[in-house]
Amino acid sequence: MARAAECTAPTMTAQGLANTLNALGKLDAASGAMSPAGWGAMARVAERTAPTMNAQNLANTLAAIASLPNARAKMSDSAFKCLEVAGVKLAPEMNSEETEMTRWACQKILRE
Repeated sequence: MARAAECTAPTMTAQGLANTLNALGKLDAASGAMSPAGWGAMARVAERTAPTMNAQNLANTLAAIASLPNARAKMSDSAFKCLEVAGVKLAPEMNSEETEMTRWACQKILRE
């Protein structure tokens, strides 16, 4: 899975990123197999796709980043800024689950 994620990262959509990071967060073996370059690729996908994310993509992506220290470590300030801008744009349309996931993820990211 890690190899497939690395190979498809350049063309990954926002939903693909959210799903991939979510899966990696649930599969310890796969997340452990992801190379530093692979985590860097995921961070670049987050930055590239943030403007096109919907509320669910954003909430899932942030929750996964918060849960995956290797993903968090590769996120640039610019990538986090893109996700922040997306969050401000999408906040009014988030349902209660997306709002809670986003709030939890942001608190965890900011603490670490």
